[in-house]
Amino acid sequence: MRTLSKTLRASLLSGMVALSTPVAAREPGVPTSMPPGASMGVPVGASPPPGLYFSSRSGYADLSLYDGDGNRLGADVTVKDTALQFLWAPELNLWGGQYKAFVTVPVLDLDQTLSPPFGTGTADRLSLGQIEVHPFDLSWQVAPGTFVSTGFSVFAPTGSWDATKPVNTQGNFWTFAPSLGFSHLRDGWNLSLNAIYFTNTRNEDNDYRSGDEIQLHMTAMKDFDGWSIGPVGYYRKQVTNDDNKGLAFGGTIAGKAEQLGLGLGVTRQFGPVQANLIYTRDVIHRNTLGGNRLWLNFTVPFGN
Repeated sequence: MRTLSKTLRASLLSGMVALSTPVAAREPGVPTSMPPGASMGVPVGASPPPGLYFSSRSGYADLSLYDGDGNRLGADVTVKDTALQFLWAPELNLWGGQYKAFVTVPVLDLDQTLSPPFGTGTADRLSLGQIEVHPFDLSWQVAPGTFVSTGFSVFAPTGSWDATKPVNTQGNFWTFAPSLGFSHLRDGWNLSLNAIYFTNTRNEDNDYRSGDEIQLHMTAMKDFDGWSIGPVGYYRKQVTNDDNKGLAFGGTIAGKAEQLGLGLGVTRQFGPVQANLIYTRDVIHRNTLGGNRLWLNFTVPFGN
């Protein structure tokens, strides 16, 4: 299968964003199911105390498109988003691990601007992203303050994909994502690593299948006088090629995406509410939208 030329690939990829993040290994014009780095600042290996929790993650990103050599091209995208999450952690142990589950509902507002060599033009879209259902997650304490976890997510399309639109907020396919988490939570440290593998079904309307990718979300934050602060980052890599069995995009496929983002996280507790602010900047960006991102997260327990 032919890969897209640099100019055509850039034109087709220019709308590919998800929440506050750039495109991953995805069909052109389609956002990622989960933003790279979405779990930065979170002790992913451990489960919270039993109860119900509500979280809100709002983000802003100013992104530009880069080709496979890391050169900037003529497409820019601004992303404003909010993702609402409802998490349930019952007093339930399975195979020695603490169980939890959650659902995440994202809303994206995308603004795209094209400039030479693509001509000039703008496009925008406000709609739902793929809804994440995470029905299974188990966490074990393997040593004092050291936790490991495993889970599984399903990202469901909600029907807002439109082949005639230059910008979409989700794909016309399902995504499945197993994950492994690690957290070391001692002496005021939150040292966490979350590894997630994404695989996609085929878009039955155009016979395009997006390649698989892996994401690593990293946190190294330390408590200081009621604050927690430290470096955060993520790495993402497409590990299989896209597959195009139809005539969409001229029968071509998008090049493999790769990205490394580094930044800083700050967390503060305000009574029962935990606030988390994260800034990242991409230092590696190939076949993707890259730039600066700012996220503000709130988490509050609201029942047992």
